[in-house]
Amino acid sequence: MKRFLKTLAILIVIYILLVRVISLLDLPHQQESDTDWEIAYCDEYSLTDSISQNEIRLTHHRAWNNYSFDSLYCLSYTLSSSTSDLSKVLRERIFPQERSYESYWRHVYYELHSADKENISFLQDSLQQVATKNKLTRNELAKLIVSFVQDIPYSYVMPGPCDKTDHPCLDNEKFGILSPVEFLYTLTGDCDTRSVLLYSLLKHFGYDALIMISNEYRHAMIAIDLPASGDHIIYKGKKFYFWETTNTGWLPGMLPPDTNNIAYWNITLDHEYQAITSRHR
Repeated sequence: MKRFLKTLAILIVIYILLVRVISLLDLPHQQESDTDWEIAYCDEYSLTDSISQNEIRLTHHRAWNNYSFDSLYCLSYTLSSSTSDLSKVLRERIFPQERSYESYWRHVYYELHSADKENISFLQDSLQQVATKNKLTRNELAKLIVSFVQDIPYSYVMPGPCDKTDHPCLDNEKFGILSPVEFLYTLTGDCDTRSVLLYSLLKHFGYDALIMISNEYRHAMIAIDLPASGDHIIYKGKKFYFWETTNTGWLPGMLPPDTNNIAYWNITLDHEYQAITSRHR
């Protein structure tokens, strides 16, 4: 009997040791699977799902680095083609009557912002979740928002036929701009398309932001009242720092060398602007 119990005890010990060895051997595989899932979640890709014969639901998974490249941010959102199409219809109904360059574009930008500011709450919520998860400061939140847009590859949006070949180009769009919702749906946007989206996002999160345009440079970007250094304008007693949005890595206060004459830049839409009446027709 004693010999039986001794043998049984030895078998139990061997079994426990084997279980531990097998689990250790399988651990790298489990870790790799966990890592693969995390990488897959943070990869940039889009999924298309047909809701009906005439409507498509598009899910975008976005991943981008912060400015110091020590953190990877990722989020996802879903938009339907009907939402994007409605936003396009509203854009095409805008008819500015202003004659000056700045006033004309102020009207267009403000109408695009007003039409879509409630329809991009899904992105506002996602950005807030990323900020909360990473315990971002107010300045870091602004950088999160702008870097999200900077990471989207640049595309031309033209009011007529495309005559550009160095980037993808979308032709025959009224005003040569897409609305915030259209931009988020297609991930196609040029300088002022990006600036209007950022104006809406930053305004939602309580930042004072401007949309700056230059007829000489044929360019647009934002300027923001944040602690920074470098290129800025003084407006209503505050320093607003230029922020390039068409490529990654640009920080507030950094004007590109080919657009760095501040005299050629003008405010077209400020954070306090309120239109007296809507001019959609």
